[in-house]
Amino acid sequence: MIKFYTNKELSQNFNVNLARWKRWSREFLAPDPLGGLQSGYARQYNPDEAFTVVLGGHLLGELKFSVPETKQILVDLHQWLVDHRFYFYVSKSSESDKHHISEIRDYQLIISNRALRCDKERGLSYWARGIISVDSINLNGEPVKREYFRESSIGPRESESPRINAESYRVLNISVFRKNFLNRLQG
Repeated sequence: MIKFYTNKELSQNFNVNLARWKRWSREFLAPDPLGGLQSGYARQYNPDEAFTVVLGGHLLGELKFSVPETKQILVDLHQWLVDHRFYFYVSKSSESDKHHISEIRDYQLIISNRALRCDKERGLSYWARGIISVDSINLNGEPVKREYFRESSIGPRESESPRINAESYRVLNISVFRKNFLNRLQG
């Protein structure tokens, strides 16, 4: 059975001002099908909707994307998040199973502004980095970390890694974000 949460519960669990929480939910979710501001029904959120709102708030507040950029990121990454099981109750299909790679421990999402790149494309580009393992090694007497990962672009265009031609990019450690979300959702 799916548990639903109220605005007040979620704003307290995630330590977000109630008015800010409501503003985020209006920005990042479709209108509540049960009513509007004067319907008498308070909006309730399933975990997927709460995840979307918290993720949007993180992109806006912590990674400093604008509201239009955040909305676009949520749209662009939605199917990837579904396929890689970051949402909870979206219908599971064989299509999403083929994207799940068991060797990958954690995912990081790299978000780059293509306007900064030399190929003159506009908009945002996305790359997923799947961390397979991290080893500690000794390199010339210095302790260093060696990371093994799989990197792939997200979206319709295949391109080189965004770090190659971008002046800047932002990284969202989506696996850690989801774990923290689940811990805070429980209260």
